[in-house]
Amino acid sequence: MVRNMNIVIALNRSFLRYGYVLLTSVFENNSMADVTVYVLYRGIMKEEFEPYDDLAAEYGRQVIPIEVGEDMIPSDLPHTAKWPIEIYFRLALADILPQEVERVLYLDTDVIVDGALKELYEVDFGKGDEECVIAGCPDISDGNLSDIQNRLFADMLPDPKFHYINSGVIVLNLKSLRKQYHAKMLIDKISELKEYLTAFDQDLINYVFYGKILYLEAEKYNHFARIYYSRGMKLEQTRKSGTVVIHYTGPKPWSVTNLRTDIEIIWWEYAKKTPYYAELMEEVFFGMMEKGYEDTNEFKYEKYKERQYLDLINDSRELIKKLSREKKD
Repeated sequence: MVRNMNIVIALNRSFLRYGYVLLTSVFENNSMADVTVYVLYRGIMKEEFEPYDDLAAEYGRQVIPIEVGEDMIPSDLPHTAKWPIEIYFRLALADILPQEVERVLYLDTDVIVDGALKELYEVDFGKGDEECVIAGCPDISDGNLSDIQNRLFADMLPDPKFHYINSGVIVLNLKSLRKQYHAKMLIDKISELKEYLTAFDQDLINYVFYGKILYLEAEKYNHFARIYYSRGMKLEQTRKSGTVVIHYTGPKPWSVTNLRTDIEIIWWEYAKKTPYYAELMEEVFFGMMEKGYEDTNEFKYEKYKERQYLDLINDSRELIKKLSREKKD
């Protein structure tokens, strides 16, 4: 086995199932690594992590839930539905994780790992004055920032070496970070810069760690599904290109109204290996039916009360359950 690989994800209750799918993809593709996963959370009961314990046991890995309290990350930090409070948890990794953890890979829960993570995890941060504290991939907005972001990064933009990274897939050099930064320092910086932070923690990471960021290949380690789909890149090309991490920013594969790219099939391939597959499929399937009927003049939602539509829904539900059972057998 390669050396121990430390991975972090952050969750709230609504993302428990999606985190499970992500970890399934991690374990499936990294059988030669001794993986330890730290799950940072808030608002989840400990017993709700029992499926994660089962998953870890199935693959012979370790999953360690860690609750992040208000004293570490206050809930009154700027956040929205798109940018929930859990995004800030990654800012406190050097404080939260055990001191013996010197390097960690942070993954957003809307990514899928479709290959081995060894090369990504073991990136060379450099030495001495050139040592980096974080490694990440340029974001799609790199070079095309908003007006507010342009004001925030005004001093950095003239530097040809500056790139704006996405914070959804980052490797952190905790050994070095602990010498220079701590959670309270970064939280205080948020208060100082809050009028300029539109992508919240992501803007902060790019601002604070400027000059200490190692840039990685986005097409390999943070492949934005929606962007490459819009460029005409298909499932077969994605896999042949050697992509390791696929990031479903914006539209999610499990979303009712946003299923439109065959690259999302990869997410569903891993979802199929989980106990949540049937219910995830059911939510999408029936959600799309409801959406479709609601949005036409011919079919109104009230017509679900009619026997023929109830029969159709019930028959479809039984079919999905049957297919799921056959998969497990």
